[in-house]
Amino acid sequence: MKIKGKCLIGSEVNLDSYTSNWMSIKLHPQVYFRRIDEIQQSLETTTGLYTLIDMVQYIVIRFSDKADVTTFYRKHHEYI
Repeated sequence: MKIKGKCLIGSEVNLDSYTSNWMSIKLHPQVYFRRIDEIQQSLETTTGLYTLIDMVQYIVIRFSDKADVTTFYRKHHEYI
């Protein structure tokens, strides 16, 4: 695993096991890829770490800080 900015990147299995106790949000892939620019822009303003895990049926965004989850949910609540 590596940290690029505030994003953890690596294999899905390692990310899933390392971040299993983090707060998470599930998005349908169509919603994620349709709104990718807005989502990436809001992820850049996080205070803690985050990771994106593609589980094929859905995209999981996990946050290390609960305040980041709340902020993300407020900005994108109509799509979650």
